[in-house]
Amino acid sequence: MRRILGVFIALFMCCVPIGIQAEEEVLSFEYTGQMIEIKGATGYYSIPEFEFLEDAPIDCGKYFAVTGGGYVTFEINPKKVLVSVNYNKDWREGDSEEKKYLCKFDGDYELKLRILSNGDFVSLDCYDGNIDFQFEPKNEKDVPVEKTKITHSDVEVVYYEDGYKIDSGRIDIEPILLKDAGEYIVSFDADSRYYESIPFKVTILPKTIELQLPNYQKYVGEKDPILETDDYILIREVGEEVGNYKLTVKSKSKNYRYEIVANDTFTILDSKQQSIRPEEKKDPLLSINPSNKDKIKYASATDIESNNDIETKVDKESQKTETKVVTGVSNFTSMYYLMMLSCIAVIIYILIKKRK
Repeated sequence: MRRILGVFIALFMCCVPIGIQAEEEVLSFEYTGQMIEIKGATGYYSIPEFEFLEDAPIDCGKYFAVTGGGYVTFEINPKKVLVSVNYNKDWREGDSEEKKYLCKFDGDYELKLRILSNGDFVSLDCYDGNIDFQFEPKNEKDVPVEKTKITHSDVEVVYYEDGYKIDSGRIDIEPILLKDAGEYIVSFDADSRYYESIPFKVTILPKTIELQLPNYQKYVGEKDPILETDDYILIREVGEEVGNYKLTVKSKSKNYRYEIVANDTFTILDSKQQSIRPEEKKDPLLSINPSNKDKIKYASATDIESNNDIETKVDKESQKTETKVVTGVSNFTSMYYLMMLSCIAVIIYILIKKRK
């Protein structure tokens, strides 16, 4: 009966002459998820189906309501929700296309972004057209593809044997490993489609090793001892005269810096022959200047023989003196024994005479 009444009303509306038809006012409402009720309405019908509704409409569409004063035409329009589309910087080849872009909007809605063949964005949702998701931008070609920036602060460390490893904080990017001391400008080796690696400075300082050297020395005229190891070279001040010379050290590796903390001098001593003479041990070693060295080196054979004669005479005189001293001691000893024997004889004679 209600359907028949709806059809009758529709036919009546269509049959009213255009000239005497009053201007129709259409009310407009936005979808809220609640019933849209018209004041004084006794029934609601959908347009264009003219299907009678048991309750006031909720979903979007066109309707008219029957009231005591006639009918009222109205419509419920979809709610517009602005959706901001951004490129997902974490998306990689092989991931779902749905994760390639991120959607941001106000409200508690559920939707899945779908990309049409022409690149336009549409939504897959369960709102039956009641929500009009408006995407900005509307097409994926207009979405700027932002790359993830990988930054790292400058680094200054001391070298150690295993090298220095710098991590980016992302599992899909290999860390940087630096083996030797030095200054580097580095950036992470990342896929340029997804990352922008910002260069930064790394300074690896040499490791300091303290050296306690042995006493390096030699005699005049000798070759220097070996002043080199597998790790460093010792360099002494230039000179071959008796005295002390400063030692410095040069590392063979840029990873190590050596510092001499004990025995940083190289000593050149006078000749071995002079250093072991007993008479010279009593006197301190004297420095020999170049002129004295030349005099000794170029002394004539006559002077040498004269010196030998003098030494021979001195030795003979010393032997005579020693002989005289020994002879005097022997004569004194004989006289002492004779006197002792005489005293003993006198004492024995006196004792015998008293007994008689």
